[in-house]
Amino acid sequence: MPAYEIFERRDVSAGSGARRLALRAELRTFPVSEQQVTAVASQVVERHRGQGWQALWIVVTYDRREVLPSYAVFEWAPGGRWSEAATGDAATWRGYQLNAATLREKLAQPNKCRLPTEQAYVLNAEFNQATEDNVEVSEEAVLSEIAKRHKISTARAEELVVAVEDWTMC
Repeated sequence: MPAYEIFERRDVSAGSGARRLALRAELRTFPVSEQQVTAVASQVVERHRGQGWQALWIVVTYDRREVLPSYAVFEWAPGGRWSEAATGDAATWRGYQLNAATLREKLAQPNKCRLPTEQAYVLNAEFNQATEDNVEVSEEAVLSEIAKRHKISTARAEELVVAVEDWTMC
């Protein structure tokens, strides 16, 4: 199984009537198969056994800076349904299943996807940070500022920012 790191653990139980935990795992391997990603999710589940959680939400992504999961999202819950968490027995997890809520196509067809460069990740993170809290900011102005800071053309900055988004959705 490829090496991975859990980089975020968030208790998302508030108001849900169930103890729910959302986790994000970084798996810096490509290409990687659906079976390998599922094995990572299964190992994450086992690491949380006996901790009293009624449901786990597991995002597996290539790089922790990605806004959306580039590989998969799994639900560990009664019948594999996050919405059924309150009905689950956190002590035994009897009737629980691992459900792949999202599997990206790149797992089955890795040749269709291009892994972004480190520079693309850096610029994409800067772009996301500059635009996340300010809906009125001009994306063109942000790209122009990023381009100046990195001494590249605005077109190249946009190409690099989009490369991460294309990779994520591939």
